[in-house]
Amino acid sequence: MRFFSYSSYVPRFDMPTSSNLNLFWCSGSIAGIAMIIQLVSGIICSMDYLNFIVFKFVEGGSLLSFGEPGPLVDGFSVELIRFLHLWGASLLFVCLFIHMGRGVYYCSYSKNPLMWTLGVFLYICIMAEAFLGSLLPWHQMSYWAGVVISSIFMSLPYVGSMLYVYLMGSYDFGETIISRVFVVHVFFGFVILFFILLHIIMLHKVGSSDSFNSSDSYSDVIYFHKVYSFKDSFVFMFVIFFTILVTCYNPWLTGCKENFIDPNVLSTPSNIKPEWYFLPFYAILRSIESKLGGLLSVLLVIFLFWVPIPGWYSGYNSILRRFFFWVFCYSFIFLGVLGANEPTLLCQSLSLMGNVFLCVSLFFLKFVDYFFFVGRKS
Repeated sequence: MRFFSYSSYVPRFDMPTSSNLNLFWCSGSIAGIAMIIQLVSGIICSMDYLNFIVFKFVEGGSLLSFGEPGPLVDGFSVELIRFLHLWGASLLFVCLFIHMGRGVYYCSYSKNPLMWTLGVFLYICIMAEAFLGSLLPWHQMSYWAGVVISSIFMSLPYVGSMLYVYLMGSYDFGETIISRVFVVHVFFGFVILFFILLHIIMLHKVGSSDSFNSSDSYSDVIYFHKVYSFKDSFVFMFVIFFTILVTCYNPWLTGCKENFIDPNVLSTPSNIKPEWYFLPFYAILRSIESKLGGLLSVLLVIFLFWVPIPGWYSGYNSILRRFFFWVFCYSFIFLGVLGANEPTLLCQSLSLMGNVFLCVSLFFLKFVDYFFFVGRKS
């Protein structure tokens, strides 16, 4: 079969690449570095993880509870790797947000819809993986965030209760669920790695988009190596240096203070706040009273973001596109800020308004501006 042709799909350093790529094209490579950090640190962390709730706070609120230091690493080294795993998740999502935002801004989805679809599906898998990982420390916010998000399954008609018990093991959000979450979290990492390889294969088959996105064949191309590989190496060194700096001096930079205390299962906190990269979607879920309505709203945003328009190579110079792109960005950030605040009536109303602006801006970016551009071109 041609799909498995080695000569067509093998990744290579001499891939012809457009000569007008800017710094935003480094975000995908940095995301790959962050994913490697997550895989390696996660495997090492899993060697010392105990899924018994009674041991969760043996080491002063530590994610890793262990007795005698093993021959591979001592206690301090494991804690350092744990901090690296914690910061690596934030680094990965920063790179993903920049990477996907660049794809929307420069209409990268129009050149290879299949690669865009793989990328969106990969992002959903990474979101699920990050959510499962956030439950494992069993702290205050991770416990209650798991209770709230897992209760969404109950909102599904007819099969919700049965699906909840089948996935969680019981109605009680306890030790049985943590055991299952840990197994699925480790397994999902390798599933994500498989889809990353598919994403890279599609990239080397079709080629990278460029900042003008004008045609399938580049009029001015250069080889990826040595120009872009040399440029990316400088970005890699800066990112690795910054990662080591944050891991050693301020590992809780992106953490929540309330997530470092023992969970109180008898009292619901006034403000349940997940990790920062979940906040925009959490605000959308919270803006609608019905759990099923909130879930459908999140799925609508993902659908509008995913749907590609193949064969269209509009430039990003359209004022209409730029306007709605920045409306989309500001709405996403605005929802993230609202998701971190307490769920008051004003916050809920503003979240609903931000959700409307987010969907409308995506709709104009993908559909209305397309027909406007086609009509103007004709």
